[in-house]
Amino acid sequence: MGTFMIYIFLKKWSSNEVETKTYLMPIFGLFVYFIAFNFIKNYVKRSPKIVVDNEKIIINKRTYYWTDIQNIKLTGKKGFGFFNYQMEVATLNFNNKKTEFIFDDMYSNSWEIKSFIQQIVIDKKLTFEINTQKINPREIEKENFYEFKGNPIFSFRGLMMWGLIGFFVYLLIFTEGKISKFDQMKFLIPICIFWFLLNAYSMNYFEVSKNFFIVKNHYFFWKKIIYRITDIEEIVYETQQNQSNILRVITKDFKRGMYPAGTLKDSKWIEMKEELEKRKVKVRNECI
Repeated sequence: MGTFMIYIFLKKWSSNEVETKTYLMPIFGLFVYFIAFNFIKNYVKRSPKIVVDNEKIIINKRTYYWTDIQNIKLTGKKGFGFFNYQMEVATLNFNNKKTEFIFDDMYSNSWEIKSFIQQIVIDKKLTFEINTQKINPREIEKENFYEFKGNPIFSFRGLMMWGLIGFFVYLLIFTEGKISKFDQMKFLIPICIFWFLLNAYSMNYFEVSKNFFIVKNHYFFWKKIIYRITDIEEIVYETQQNQSNILRVITKDFKRGMYPAGTLKDSKWIEMKEELEKRKVKVRNECI
């Protein structure tokens, strides 16, 4: 985009079509270049190669021994990039006053790094183990669940979704134009499908029992993600850039799942927090 804006400016300038507002184009183009450069710089800086073993951690070319560790925090947020985008991070403080950050989203196996640190460094285990135990859906059959859900039609998210789809349907059925109905359908139906999928993705809801936590979706009825309460390290309520509130599940082996829930009212979020805390689940509320 930056290159395109600069190209348009040079083209207008060479043909003497420059207006006062035209001078904003190269400024905007250079700003886009700056943002892109800053992102690449932060990505390279925040995603160095990491190697861990029972004695030390090597981050890029810097070596730290576990005996020199002062404090470890495996969950939490830290700003990333020019816009200070908040990301999950592990924080390692060492005796030499050095601090290292491991950003979750920078590594596909960040959960393994964190789990290794938890087991070997914090829990002092001799060997590193990965939990491969799966939940049998039949285990939840005798559970009594509390349901935390909103209205998929009359919530703000629901009205926004169905309002636009309804408007397009109205245009298709009740208006006449130069474009044939078939051509209108070819244009409007893909837009409606995309709009539906985009909003339905953000319409998850939750169920809590004594032993399990379940994620479901109002429209993707086949979706059912099951967690054992005892497997959950922490649940985070968060949001990014005025999007729907999101529930992040962090398990004890530091795998994570993110579930937007745009239909839940604040009162439901607080009520669910209280129920989870009764079951000794740590809830970090960053947005309600």
